[in-house]
Amino acid sequence: MRTPRSSILSRALVAGLVLAAGAGAQPPKTFSGHVDIREREILVSLPSNLAKARLHPNDFQVLVDGQPREVSRAEPVSAPWTVLIYVDRVLAGPATAFSSEVTLAGHARELTRLGTVEVAVAGPDPHTVLPPTREPRLVKQTLATLSEAARLERDRAPAGQGGSPSGAQIRQQLDKLLASLASRHPTGPRALFLVADGAGLDPAEVALLDGGAAPPPGSPESAAAAFLHAGRQLAAQGWVVIPVAVQPGGPGTPASPRGEVDLFREGASPSQHTNGPPAVLPGRASAPTPLAYPGVVALSTEPRLAPLRALAEGTAGVVIGYDVQLPALFAELPRRWTVWVGEPEAPADGRLHTLAVRLPGRKAEARAPRWLR
Repeated sequence: MRTPRSSILSRALVAGLVLAAGAGAQPPKTFSGHVDIREREILVSLPSNLAKARLHPNDFQVLVDGQPREVSRAEPVSAPWTVLIYVDRVLAGPATAFSSEVTLAGHARELTRLGTVEVAVAGPDPHTVLPPTREPRLVKQTLATLSEAARLERDRAPAGQGGSPSGAQIRQQLDKLLASLASRHPTGPRALFLVADGAGLDPAEVALLDGGAAPPPGSPESAAAAFLHAGRQLAAQGWVVIPVAVQPGGPGTPASPRGEVDLFREGASPSQHTNGPPAVLPGRASAPTPLAYPGVVALSTEPRLAPLRALAEGTAGVVIGYDVQLPALFAELPRRWTVWVGEPEAPADGRLHTLAVRLPGRKAEARAPRWLR
């Protein structure tokens, strides 16, 4: 596994002046050398109420293994994204592959607005079917071709055929994914759209994934442990993982929260309080957020999706099950921030370390990868 690159941001010329003691002052002697100031960049997602806030480095608190690291810089993301659409035809059945590819094809323009888009397929070995491009037509065409092949496979499959891959197959495919990503060296923000199904796991494995804790030492290798391991490695590599498992049917009717019309009606109704403020006419109703849809809410509790949630939550990503989630995602990704923290003088030990990013003065916590190396 490749250790994430720590950028050398500057080389400072250090000058020391030594004045000789005594009455006769002599010209100062100058010594020069180079000092490497090493920093690591961390991509974070801010709470929605801070999307337009003017923040400074001292607004952020970065904790590595619970210990604070000095934040030297913090600024909104300006570099283009590296986007990889990775379709695993072992982890994703043909129905999920078809629905997910059609959905992503419909957002080819938004994908390429983020940055370069590459499409790869693992079936079972990964290979690139579309090299990095910013041309939405090529992205849409490639995904449409893949979706047609998945549709034919879905329609020809006998009823009842298929099912979840075995634990060994899951481990093998996740290892291939990690090896494929380790061979890449992207700079700047990077997003992995992973087309895959969930997995039918027993309740103990689901609880392990939802808890996020590492399996006890000596535990047998399981599918849950493989997903946890992959999620930590992907976080340490800096990938924002967006599992895509588009569900059949729609997300349901959005809930109707108590809105301005209700408040107006309540304010205009007779009551025992006659000295309150007058009712205000309602403005235009706002569009429902993805979490207003019951199908989207169910993605956070569906046991079969626990492996995908583990990948997403550990990397500050999100599980996509419905098309209605994508506009909000494409609006949020460009608003992320990059935070730079100082690296310790000691050489990297190669271990994974826990990571948390907070904004104490704002009483908020940013979403960030939970692990770094």
